[in-house]
Amino acid sequence: MTIPGSSHALLLSSLAGYEIPNSLRFRASNSAYLERTPAGAGNRRTWTWSAWVKRGTLGGAVSMNLFVGNRAGTTDATYTSITFTTSNQLAVSGYATNWRITTAVFRDPTAWMHIVVALDTTQATASDRVKVYVNGTQITAFGTSNNPALNADLGINQAALHSLGRDVSGGPTFFDGYMAEVNFIDGQALTPSSFGSTDSATGVWVPKKYGGTYGTNGFYLKFADASAATAAAIGKDSSGNGNNLTPSGISVTSGVTFDQMTDTPTNNYATLSPLTAASESSQGVSTLTNANLTVATQSNRYSRTDWVLNASSPKMYYEIHMTTVDSGFAYPRCGIALTSYTGTDLWAPGEVAGQGFGFRSSGAVHLNGSLLATYTAFTSGSVAMIAFDPATGKVWLGKDGTWFASGDPAAGTGNVTTLTGSEWRAFVGGVALSGSAFSINFGQRAFIHAVPTTFKALNTQNITSTAVSTSGSFTGNASADGPFVWTNGNPATLTINGNAVTFGTHADKTAGGFKLRSSSASYNASGSNSWTATAGKRFVQSKKPNNAQTN
Repeated sequence: MTIPGSSHALLLSSLAGYEIPNSLRFRASNSAYLERTPAGAGNRRTWTWSAWVKRGTLGGAVSMNLFVGNRAGTTDATYTSITFTTSNQLAVSGYATNWRITTAVFRDPTAWMHIVVALDTTQATASDRVKVYVNGTQITAFGTSNNPALNADLGINQAALHSLGRDVSGGPTFFDGYMAEVNFIDGQALTPSSFGSTDSATGVWVPKKYGGTYGTNGFYLKFADASAATAAAIGKDSSGNGNNLTPSGISVTSGVTFDQMTDTPTNNYATLSPLTAASESSQGVSTLTNANLTVATQSNRYSRTDWVLNASSPKMYYEIHMTTVDSGFAYPRCGIALTSYTGTDLWAPGEVAGQGFGFRSSGAVHLNGSLLATYTAFTSGSVAMIAFDPATGKVWLGKDGTWFASGDPAAGTGNVTTLTGSEWRAFVGGVALSGSAFSINFGQRAFIHAVPTTFKALNTQNITSTAVSTSGSFTGNASADGPFVWTNGNPATLTINGNAVTFGTHADKTAGGFKLRSSSASYNASGSNSWTATAGKRFVQSKKPNNAQTN
């Protein structure tokens, strides 16, 4: 399911003027988290937690913990957690009671989402005591819903260990992904309007600076200081309270483990995707780790980014750090594939007729199934440089600061090959069982080598977005609880079956389209329905990833 009230992953989100420079990457593979034990209890009946979150690993055997008042006992008064469940639902739970578990699932690893949880057990109306908001919209549909007792003291804000990104009980278990602009407000139950707003020109939910007070145990994490992996630096509280959080498993050493990112809600970067990665030999998708920037060891599989490049896209540059190379099998295989590539063949794109460009770690370069040339081999520790001009189809490939074929991307000369087609995605894959591993960098951390002049990192601020319209069809169910429909963006205007849609009455906007809320045959007839949507600078260069994002 997509996310209520937001924009598509590739939408320009710095529309309200407030820029967020940094996020922090939480690598579950490195047991990453931050923690703090308050000196004394705060208000355990009333508080607000707000954060912008971009997911990495989805689902799995364990929950992904966002903020946890860790277990100080075995009652609901001693433990409270905010998590993504193993089924990708958002949950607010006590020790013995699940207060809220959403019906909606949140499994879009390409998009930032704004999550607000407001607790106020002093509310006379029981259903008002735990409120959950995503992208400015209050969630009201829950598969599980229980209410704390009136004036109950719960686990967050007690004088006990609190963790961001980890739960020490029953595991421990860790969050994998990114967080930015984390606010914890002690003593107030706030709405999302304290932390974000809907841009009047676009309808997109965007962040804004919180201007209120924080209370005794409140904190504000900007992740702005990467001078050290300490509480006083990367874990610094910028609220003025000095309630710093101590990091563990977080690295600010340059290279593939550097965890301070420029991937933020106001400048979203491409990552690899566990949703659209196709498989070879029907063996499934590659396993991604480290917030979808590292490919783990597997056989005959590959992953690609959801971001689609076409002739109007900017010139792009990215790097692949070859952590471990299996020289015997000449893996990994990486490159740029046509969006039509499905991965049903035994070899990676580039080694399949008409499917794109690829190179092996042996230095062999292939185009559409033919070997073009063999350059210097990549070894463990090598950094591959890829430059691509979608307007001309020219591709440059280099290693450790030197471009092959005496290439000069800035001058447009010496490219190793030229792609034909109309739409492409970057991909990595072909990992052998014996142990290749590598990490990709689209610019969310500092590049190792100089970016060629006029080439850019793959992020939303570098994409030219124009007003467009799109259309399609869906199968209706003639119910007020209608289907979710993907439009590849947050629609500004919408017609269904030729009838103008009033948002909030006939349909609701979602991150990637709309959800029907009318049983009228004019909008949600049983059977086939047609729609047309328009957007001002909001639908951009992407295609629907796949049905895994749709409930």
